Amino acid sequence: MAYDRYLAIYNPLLYSMSMMLGVYVSLITASCIGGLLHSTIHTVATFSLSFCGSNEIRHIFCDIPPLLAISCSDTHINELLLFLFVSSIEVVTILIVLISYGFILLAILKMPSDEGRSKVFSTCGSHLTGVSLYHATILFTYVRPSSSYALKHDMIVSTCYSIVIPVLNPIIYSLRNKDVKEAIKRLFRKCV
Repeated sequence: MAYDRYLAIYNPLLYSMSMMLGVYVSLITASCIGGLLHSTIHTVATFSLSFCGSNEIRHIFCDIPPLLAISCSDTHINELLLFLFVSSIEVVTILIVLISYGFILLAILKMPSDEGRSKVFSTCGSHLTGVSLYHATILFTYVRPSSSYALKHDMIVSTCYSIVIPVLNPIIYSLRNKDVKEAIKRLFRKCV
């Protein structure tokens, strides 16, 4: 999405030529291959663990940190793999977003009209809010030492990035709509 926003704002006249079907297919394919590789490595590493106690995972879904918590074998390799892969994915993803938004900021500063700048800031602000919330919860969940693992906190954060943020995305993006803004203002006036 950051690349898409970059092309739409930085080169709007060439957008339809730049974002042809091949670009979409390439981005989706790269995402799927990366996700498949990531999950395959962690699945294979999980099969090397032994579980000797309770096999009940007290979590909202079967995730890697809760599995590592109930394992009775040495999980240092699994924790290292988790840290390295998630860190590298997050660094690359955040860099792509930051570089794209850096170019977008340059394009915004070159815009002559204040109204155009306002629209772009509104569009990019909502996207950046959603992305920031998502990445913050992912980093909190997966890029931390296992000694700080707490089941209650992890369940709350996992719920946030798997349920709450996807539900908030339409709300965040609809706040750009003038009709939605007016409806929210009327609702607040009635409440106050």
